[in-house]
Amino acid sequence: MVGRPLHKIFCQSMTRGSHYTVQCRCKGNLMKSGFYRCKFHGGASDWNAKTLQGKINALKNLKQNKHKTDEELKLWILNKQKQS
Repeated sequence: MVGRPLHKIFCQSMTRGSHYTVQCRCKGNLMKSGFYRCKFHGGASDWNAKTLQGKINALKNLKQNKHKTDEELKLWILNKQKQS
C-alpha cells in the first residue's frame, strides 16, 4: 500500500525482538480466525494442502515434478503416507 500508510492494516502479531511488546509493522492479510497476519507470521502460507488434489497441484509447481503426470504424483503421495 505505497502512498497510503495511514490506511495500511498491520499484522496483529507481536515481534520477538521487542520481547512481545511491540506489534509487527508488516501488511496484514485477513485470516479465517478474524486476525490479520503478515507473511512472516503465517498469513501467506500455501504449504498446508489438505485434499489429495491440492497436494498434487502443490507438487506440480516444483521444478523436479514438472514432467510428471497426476497419476505418478498421486501414487507417490499415497506411498509416502503409507510409510509414515
